[in-house]
Amino acid sequence: FISAQLIALYDGDLWLRNAGQANAMASRLRAALVGVDGITFNQPTQANGLVVTLPPGVADRAREHAFFYDWDESRGEVRWMCSFDTTEDDVDTFAAAVRAAAL
Repeated sequence: FISAQLIALYDGDLWLRNAGQANAMASRLRAALVGVDGITFNQPTQANGLVVTLPPGVADRAREHAFFYDWDESRGEVRWMCSFDTTEDDVDTFAAAVRAAAL
């Protein structure tokens, strides 16, 4: 039964479309938040994840809108991940919440 799932994933490059969607949404999120005061992107966005340093309190306020992990709590660093089913609306809504939390 596990093989059936893998066959579906590799057939017709579904895995590639899924990865492309996740990566595109991570790039969209970064573009939406570049230049927001106090938000620092600590690594290039080359895949579906972003590692970001946020000002004090911003992560807590942003978590009211979406769950995400602290990457290095002592530095205010968090990890945001996008998935194959992350939509443009998801990204835009979350980015607006982060921008509002950073004010």
